[in-house]
Amino acid sequence: MARTLVTGGAGYIGLLVVDELLRAGRDVTVLDVFLHNQAAKGEELKARGVKVVEGDIRDQSARKEALNEAEAVVHLAAAVGVGQSMYEMERYVRVNTLATASFLETMIATDPRPSRLVVASSMSIYGEGAYSCESCGSVAPQLRPVSQLLNRDWEIKCP
Repeated sequence: MARTLVTGGAGYIGLLVVDELLRAGRDVTVLDVFLHNQAAKGEELKARGVKVVEGDIRDQSARKEALNEAEAVVHLAAAVGVGQSMYEMERYVRVNTLATASFLETMIATDPRPSRLVVASSMSIYGEGAYSCESCGSVAPQLRPVSQLLNRDWEIKCP
């Protein structure tokens, strides 16, 4: 069975991705540091058959262990906090940008190398502010339905 590695798999989006992969019948590995009282999530993931590698994306041995047997990778590991990133720039660059570069180098050197990679952007890039609707005025956009996304229709619809 195909194995997918989800870095940051214990985070909010990571858990949603893991659920979808499990529903699709994929074997899943999660690499996460399990911060902010997430230890219980690690145990829940293990109970669901997920291989859990507790470690930091910056740690090469954790990266190698997590990449073992991975045919696909969904890279979500990152330090969160848009506000903090404005005054802790070095830490955020180290944890997000440099760690991603190191992870990619490790992935490229893996044999066999995963054949698919999905990299998510930060919430500061894809987050949405208020939308101006001709009928309703200023509205906060809701999540787009899966059917709309499957049709590659990205536009926000009038609520």
